[in-house]
Amino acid sequence: MSQTQIAQEDVESQRPPTSSTVRFAGDRPSNISPTPPSDVSRSEGTSRRSPNDYPGPVPTPGVDDTPYVRFAIDQITQDRAQGLQRNDSISTTTTSDYPADRLVWDEGLGYFTRTRTPIRHDTPPARPPYTSPSPQALPQRPASVDPESFMAVDAPEQSLLYPPLDYLPLVLRPWALGLMIFCCLVMMAAIIFCNVWSRGEEGLWNYARQGGSRYFVLQFLPQIAAAPIIIWSFVVQAAVYRIAPFSMMSSERQQGLVMHRLPILSKNFVFPDFSHFRHGEALFGISLFTIWLSNFFAIPLLSCLFQAKYYIIDGQGVWRWASVQSVGWTLVGLYGVLTLGLIMLFVRFVSGWSGLMWDPVSLADLISIIQRSNILHDFEHSETVPSVRESLDPRILRLGYWKLSSKTEIFYGIGEVDAPVRTPSLHQTSKIREKQPHGLAKVCFDIEHNGAFANDSNDNHLHSPSSRYRWTPWFLRKISVFIWIIIVFALFIAFVTVSFVNDAIEGGFPPKLPTLPSTSAFSSSNFLYSFLPAIIGNVLFLAWQPVDVYFRALQPYAELSSESGASAEQSLLLSYPSSYPIQVTIQAIINRHFKVAWISLTSLLSLAIPILAGGVFIALWYPSHDDIRISAFLPAFYALIGVCGLYALSFVAIWPGRSRHLPHDISTLADLMSYIYQSPLLSDKILREPRSKTDLVTRLIIAPPSERQLPSYGFGIYVGRDGKEHLGIDRFHRPGRGDMLITTGNTK
Repeated sequence: MSQTQIAQEDVESQRPPTSSTVRFAGDRPSNISPTPPSDVSRSEGTSRRSPNDYPGPVPTPGVDDTPYVRFAIDQITQDRAQGLQRNDSISTTTTSDYPADRLVWDEGLGYFTRTRTPIRHDTPPARPPYTSPSPQALPQRPASVDPESFMAVDAPEQSLLYPPLDYLPLVLRPWALGLMIFCCLVMMAAIIFCNVWSRGEEGLWNYARQGGSRYFVLQFLPQIAAAPIIIWSFVVQAAVYRIAPFSMMSSERQQGLVMHRLPILSKNFVFPDFSHFRHGEALFGISLFTIWLSNFFAIPLLSCLFQAKYYIIDGQGVWRWASVQSVGWTLVGLYGVLTLGLIMLFVRFVSGWSGLMWDPVSLADLISIIQRSNILHDFEHSETVPSVRESLDPRILRLGYWKLSSKTEIFYGIGEVDAPVRTPSLHQTSKIREKQPHGLAKVCFDIEHNGAFANDSNDNHLHSPSSRYRWTPWFLRKISVFIWIIIVFALFIAFVTVSFVNDAIEGGFPPKLPTLPSTSAFSSSNFLYSFLPAIIGNVLFLAWQPVDVYFRALQPYAELSSESGASAEQSLLLSYPSSYPIQVTIQAIINRHFKVAWISLTSLLSLAIPILAGGVFIALWYPSHDDIRISAFLPAFYALIGVCGLYALSFVAIWPGRSRHLPHDISTLADLMSYIYQSPLLSDKILREPRSKTDLVTRLIIAPPSERQLPSYGFGIYVGRDGKEHLGIDRFHRPGRGDMLITTGNTK
């Protein structure tokens, strides 16, 4: 070949990458030390880098140039008319000279092939210094040598196409947090008043009898008053978990592990969750710990706040209700700590900067955020691994507005600053695909699984039931649920038996502890038989919350696993984890998700267990026995038995169906992204860059102009954007392609 022809090929290699364009490894600089971009360059954009600015062909240290050299030789020696075979089918054949597991991403060279395992970096990126929450605050790192790289930018001011990234969920807005802080202050003021008045005025109220209005006000009303704060705190912490990774990426206050280590589902129930401390977000961590502390101890302590004490008034002895001083001041401190935690959340969000256009509560929301991300290549074959977090490297990510270094178009999403595009087809129009011959657009599944990758263990996992149905939360596995049912029913039967044998409840039982109240109104027996039943009931109440959380989160996958798919309203748009307690029950009934409705209702009704258990017992004098015995308020006790019975029966309803089993967890952003990183939904016209939640929902609930019916969506084996089989979420049917392969066919 003449030098003139070679020179012409070099000129062609400088053009934007297409299916027949290639840049060689030597086009990249190997002896120039990149310098970090200045703040001005980030705000004003970076000019297009010209290949003429780079030195001549020099081997790149530490990079395997073999694929590039082989491709160059192939281009020189073979007939150009044959071109590069880019068949969209999974069964594309390869020669022995170019085995599939040898192909690599070319970092912008134009020869786009894929590895069989995720690309990993030798060293994790260093954590950037913390800066103020601004879209221009970028980690200081070398500029990319790829002419097509991600550049962080500010959105144009007062532009309807680029709304401000300051959305906050309703419960995290300053006025809503301020209202909750006010409720906590009211509780503190009420407890302080009771403590001061009881100590100075010799009690609060005359004790009349067991039962009656006064008994209800002092033994049950304090716990009932605390219940709304507890329920609302669940909603607040769910919102914190949901937006914390996005908020940390927008402010770049992270350690590179936020996406695949930080949970997005609430875990702060029976045991406190310290994951936010480990990721450098102390404000979130302290706030969630104060919420856990209050939820775990508030009702048990309130149940023993008031006790009956004997007073001598005007020479006559009388029993009066009094406030237990030690318990009262402990509660004041407890609600004070909760108030401090809520104030920290208030300060964290008072500026309103979150990096979000709207609340990311559904799968459709996540698709709109990551559809143009430059980190999707990290997830290669991650849908079938047991743990996504172990298959990914740390990355310092940013959420906000971007542009490519050689273009002026601005787009929104998650990305790595100054990193190559890596998936250029997500940033190009569909003209290239439309110009392909109709035969190349046809793809099909390798049902027999005898194609080029038949011996690839990663591909075999797609068709393996042991991989497809590997995971469900440990407390929802069949053996765990079976054990829970046995334990709960055994405890319930024992509780009922002990209560009614030999009239143990109606006749009372010995306290085995001192009963006479002290000067501060503290009685050992009354405290024990109020605090202990309440704490046991509270553990039962809190233990049910993770069951509710995961059933809400897994319901979209159960719908997507139906044999003919599901509508967007029943799958991609479901947002049960972000719904309020009563709201989710009503929504689930309307959607005919009766299991979710029952489990969510049980999570609310089970709060009655600690409320009733804490006020049902009291020490009384029994003349028939000439002794002090622990007596039960029978109407409340019977109600407690009924609620416990419903609680025990609810464990039968959580028996997990096959459709709620997945290849791996769904508790982090990376877990969710692994199911859609190759999905054609990322470039689907109806999901392309929506500018509001209303815009997104409208596109999904209205049939596209070119289609007569609403599309259905499924979770199964589909043909991805790379023309290969993947396990995850996509349209159930696409023109020119085979229907998605779904093996579950069951939504129960």
